[in-house]
Amino acid sequence: METNVTEGRPDIQYDWQKEYEKQRQSRMYDAIDDYLNDDEVDARQVYEEMITCIDDVINYHKKYHDKAVKLKSLMFGHRSIDNLDSFTLGD
Repeated sequence: METNVTEGRPDIQYDWQKEYEKQRQSRMYDAIDDYLNDDEVDARQVYEEMITCIDDVINYHKKYHDKAVKLKSLMFGHRSIDNLDSFTLGD
């Protein structure tokens, strides 16, 4: 990391994206390591739990994707008209 002083303040040039990527990989490593070092967990259970986690993420994002699509549809006027019998054009 390079530090220069500009107007009395340090100018820190740091690749935060790369740091995040390293931390993310480290978190995944820790989870995998935890499973593999547990003598009561076999490879099949690791596999099945990983698939379950992936499915959970898919379902979570699908739920909010569907909600956003419904909102967009409403915004474009695709909705039922409540109380159509009491609707007037003005008089």
